[in-house]
Amino acid sequence: MGGYVQLPNRIVILLTILLCGGQTPFSAPLAAKDVFIYTENYPPYNYADENGAIVGDATTLVEKVMRESGLEYRITLVPWARAVRFTETADNALIYSIARVPGREKRFQWLVPLANDEYYLFARSGDTRTFTWPHITSGSVKVVCVFGDISCLLLRQSGIPDHSIVTSAALSRPGSMKLVEAGRVDLYTAGIINYRTNIKEQGFHEAAFKPVFKLDVGLTLYLAGGVITKPEITNAIRKAYERLMAKDDFQMMYVDGPAFDD
Repeated sequence: MGGYVQLPNRIVILLTILLCGGQTPFSAPLAAKDVFIYTENYPPYNYADENGAIVGDATTLVEKVMRESGLEYRITLVPWARAVRFTETADNALIYSIARVPGREKRFQWLVPLANDEYYLFARSGDTRTFTWPHITSGSVKVVCVFGDISCLLLRQSGIPDHSIVTSAALSRPGSMKLVEAGRVDLYTAGIINYRTNIKEQGFHEAAFKPVFKLDVGLTLYLAGGVITKPEITNAIRKAYERLMAKDDFQMMYVDGPAFDD
């Protein structure tokens, strides 16, 4: 039967609000003080505690800068892909802890450095093989990484063949470690700061894994805005960061001392 169904006005309005991300097309523009900051569950940088509060070492740094800026803000924990999309499509959104890599350089405004980290490949402690770089990149070694995580990009940029990289949308960081522990894949990659947290929080024995190769990359994680983020927001945050640095009141995260004992 032809024709169409006329929806009640209240339903049309509700659908419009949902499609517009919670704002009606006739809403007044958001003021600079209304800043939405998005992050993911990625301890020890940012994660939800047992009470649902968003905490973590990077969160503490972000909150310090935002207090200094005088801007009102709200931090929300969402899946990473959604955090990236929100930040790139809204003029009042920020994201952390995002790694600054060449492929992202022009997509974001890099406001505040939060952490420096070093990345390694890890094997089971009982694995007696010698993992040289020619061996790792030969295609005979399986390396697991978390889907959507910067570690997958690092593996590809380092020269590990795509067919050697194991990813899964359902795979968690602890899950990738368990695959190596069970011998189903050979190696997994992780930053030292994140590794030290996961090895404790996920109940693995301290000696369950061993580093076998240091990747020739070092990453800095940032609080960043999108290209269209309002200048009044980015300027306020940059100036707040500069003031904190001038007062020696901002210490970014970094690998403290040797990554591993000799």
